[in-house]
Amino acid sequence: MKIKNKLLVGFGFYTLLAVAMGCFMYLELHTIISRLAYVKSADDIVNNALETRRYEKNLLLFNDKGAINELDHYITLLRKNIGVLKKEIVKKIGAQEFAKLSGQIDEYEQSIHAIARNPADKGLIEKVRIIAREIQATIDAVAGGERASIDYLLAHLNRSMILLLFTIAAFIIAGAIINMKLAASISNPIRDLEEATKRVGGGDLSWRSELTGRDEIASLGMSFNRMQERLSAARQSLELAITELHEKQEQLLESEKLASLGRIAAGVAHEINNPLAIVNEKAGLMQDIIGISDEFQNKDKFMSLIQGIVASVDRCRAITHHLLGYARPTESVMETMSLNDVLADVKGFLHKELEDKRIAMETNFPVDLPQIRSDKGQLEQVVLNIVRNAIEAVSEGGHINISSGMKDSKTALISIADDGPGIPQDKVKHLFEPFFTTKGKKGTGLGLFVSYGIVKKLGGMITAESKSGRGTTFTIQIPVDFRQ
Repeated sequence: MKIKNKLLVGFGFYTLLAVAMGCFMYLELHTIISRLAYVKSADDIVNNALETRRYEKNLLLFNDKGAINELDHYITLLRKNIGVLKKEIVKKIGAQEFAKLSGQIDEYEQSIHAIARNPADKGLIEKVRIIAREIQATIDAVAGGERASIDYLLAHLNRSMILLLFTIAAFIIAGAIINMKLAASISNPIRDLEEATKRVGGGDLSWRSELTGRDEIASLGMSFNRMQERLSAARQSLELAITELHEKQEQLLESEKLASLGRIAAGVAHEINNPLAIVNEKAGLMQDIIGISDEFQNKDKFMSLIQGIVASVDRCRAITHHLLGYARPTESVMETMSLNDVLADVKGFLHKELEDKRIAMETNFPVDLPQIRSDKGQLEQVVLNIVRNAIEAVSEGGHINISSGMKDSKTALISIADDGPGIPQDKVKHLFEPFFTTKGKKGTGLGLFVSYGIVKKLGGMITAESKSGRGTTFTIQIPVDFRQ
């Protein structure tokens, strides 16, 4: 119930009690006043009768002619007061006796006037006295009943006073109980909410309001619970965000370390390239000298050894070239190339890692694949990054499949699939976001993000499909003839 309705019910109950008590007391007072009015009229009748008898004696004993006017006056008052109490008199003596009384008064009035005309008529005088006594007896009977009513009224009044006291006491007690209940129904929930507010202000978000009902305070309690749930969720999100921020900071530190390592690798590559160039030059000179020399023992063997040195130098040069390519960004260099050759180079570059984990790499390179125009170095970087991720994901003795193909006449495809543990579906959509990684603290979350940017820069797109326990497949789409 709404607080407004509670107040209305409480005050309405008060009002109902007050009206009921007022109506009851009004009826009681009306009864008492009515009875008092009847008693007063009865007393007036008795007085009228006494005054009539007094002036009757003046007329009969002293032949006072002025008494006849007074007699007429008091007889008129007697009739009037008897008329006022007609209902009460009829109840007490009956309608027949009331009619007899009225007739006696009329006869008494006529006899008085007859005596005034003939004062010596003894029989008439006796008749008047008899009628007067009968009227007096009837009036005394009526008056006696009204006097009994006075005793009844006094007892009734005493009972009414006691009942009034009990009613007032009941009214006060009921009002106190209602006020206490109403105050408790409002103050107790507010006190609970105040305590909850203090707890929430102190950081305790575990408290929940148990207020029930349909009033505003219960609604406020439910709103407070929803607010606490949102605050709790917000705090959890904030804590998670802070945890992720710390993780990203660590990843940034790792990225900075990798960047520093890249700069060191670039310097090392430069330093290695110089002696490699000398070794390559000297090996070439030795080949030339031996080639123009006469036959001597083990000449062919020396030539074979020198060719091995040159091949090793070329391999070292390729490694340093890759180190330089990944250590520092370079401007895009667009060239026409064979996509299959790019994929083959990446496989050759990673053959050592594949051998260490005994991973079988299967390739599917169609021979009729047209050449494409793109940035070979950046494309190699993308494929190398994805294949290396696959090597890390696949367990020892696993499989990786690299295939090339055409989506249509203008778009070439590269597919890299592994049989690793896969990636949960809810995380696949975040793979290309910066600093997102599924490797825990081992990953920086930047490899796929950078790869995605490179592919977009080259006019293509990269997608990933994966299911937990069923491996992962990356698909790269590259324009056949990309123009910046």
